[in-house]
Amino acid sequence: MATQEGLFEQAETSYLDNEAPPEESLSAAASVPWVAVALAVHAILLMVAWFILPAAPVKTPITVIESSVKNSVPPPTPEEPPEKQVEWPEDNPVETEPVEDKRVQTADSDHAEDPSDSPNRDLAKNPNDNPSDNESPLPNKKSTTSATGLGGGGGGGGGPGGDGGMFPHRPHPDGGIHSPETIGDALNWLKDHQNREGYWSATNFGEDSVRKSAKHTYNIEFNDVGKAGGDQGWEATCDVGLTGLSILAFTGAGYDHRTGNYKGTVRNAAIYLRKVQDNDGCFGSKEDDQFVYNHAIATMAMAEIYGLSGDAIFKPIVERAIDFILKAQNPGLGWRYGTQPMVNDTSVTGWMVLTLHTCQLAGLQFDASKCYRDAEAWFDMVTVDVNGYPKTGYDSPGSNNSRLRSASGVYDNNPSMDAICVMSQLFMGKRDMQDKQMRALVKACTEKDFLPRWELGKIDYYYWYYASLALFQMGGNMWDQWEKAMVKTLLDHQRGFCEADKAAGLGSKEALDEHGSWDPVDAWGSAGGRVYATAINALTLETYYRHERMSGGSRD
Repeated sequence: MATQEGLFEQAETSYLDNEAPPEESLSAAASVPWVAVALAVHAILLMVAWFILPAAPVKTPITVIESSVKNSVPPPTPEEPPEKQVEWPEDNPVETEPVEDKRVQTADSDHAEDPSDSPNRDLAKNPNDNPSDNESPLPNKKSTTSATGLGGGGGGGGGPGGDGGMFPHRPHPDGGIHSPETIGDALNWLKDHQNREGYWSATNFGEDSVRKSAKHTYNIEFNDVGKAGGDQGWEATCDVGLTGLSILAFTGAGYDHRTGNYKGTVRNAAIYLRKVQDNDGCFGSKEDDQFVYNHAIATMAMAEIYGLSGDAIFKPIVERAIDFILKAQNPGLGWRYGTQPMVNDTSVTGWMVLTLHTCQLAGLQFDASKCYRDAEAWFDMVTVDVNGYPKTGYDSPGSNNSRLRSASGVYDNNPSMDAICVMSQLFMGKRDMQDKQMRALVKACTEKDFLPRWELGKIDYYYWYYASLALFQMGGNMWDQWEKAMVKTLLDHQRGFCEADKAAGLGSKEALDEHGSWDPVDAWGSAGGRVYATAINALTLETYYRHERMSGGSRD
């Protein structure tokens, strides 16, 4: 095949062929040496360009690895259940199931506890500067005694004894001829005359009465005796003590701030006492020299609420009050007005011993050994033989009991200090019921002149209260003799039940504002008024179940 010579001349065979090129072709190339030179030059240039010119970047292939974990859509946030609306029960809650607490009666009991009724929302914050706000349901202070609430668990219901308190459930009468119905009438009177702030007033209880349409007759037997201040009493400084005494009338019958018909009454009173406790633990003002009476009675009341309910919110309140009592005691002896005044009397010492004993029954822990030992020394010091018989003095060995100036010469002396000594020695565990001196002291109360009797000059509710506590512990014929006189005297002269009120048709609280109360006609009535008279007489009628009879008491 004819081909054009030159640069575009194509050979018939490829250099890739295994066979050598034909001889004539080589001779043709040799005839044109410039072509070979050009090819060589071009080859050299190509080689130089190869090493000088940058090579194009090689793209690294990207390998996509599929994850074996599947992406899942998170589940929606669960909706919170709607807040359950709690209906706070009125007084007299209706129980549908028996209460399991061993202390509490079944649903048929008027005192069955309503576990859903928590007064936590009602307790007021401590108004003073003390940082120990232990009443808070979730305290923000480093307190080891605070509670988590007022209901079950850590905040209450577990109580110091594990059953919701050390106190046995009340009432559980140990026989006798007392009348719980009339005690209920006394409690109704107290409930109907409580101030809205929670306290009872010695001077204004009449204004606080809810019995607006009822008739007032006041004292109807002794020509206005005890009617100072219009039957109101005249000691406004007694209001803290009167509030504590009134609470004790309710707790003595088994009612606390969560239990039965009067829980609202007791709750409001507890709130008031919590408000008036100061940084020292003292309830009420210290301006009056006799504030120690207020403090002792208020402490006892709060301890009984704690003992009945087991609500731990009351524990630090009472513990601080106990501390104040221990600090107020005179070194080596007893108590009197003020803090360590270095003088003593049997009356104040008796209240303190009874209060500390009540705190122990409620399960509160404190070192009672020294204070009881010192109090025993006081009782031993003032108990001496007088005319061949032992007698406990008021403020010195063998001295007579005290009297208000207004009552001096009107009211007879009586063995009230003897009764306080016996009660205190028994409750402190220093003597027992078989002790000859104790029996001789308490026997004086059963003498004819000293048995309860409704005669002007003989009426002394304070004496009847302490003698009932002491004689009930001693038991036997002495108690039987005292009991008959005490019960008859009090029940026959309770307002609304006495002959004069019955004859006048004043047998109900709708007809008579004083129905259920007692006239303040005793030796101390002008100081405490009708509130004092009613509360302390209710306590006396509750003697059967306020403190269980100690082992060793006689019934022969």
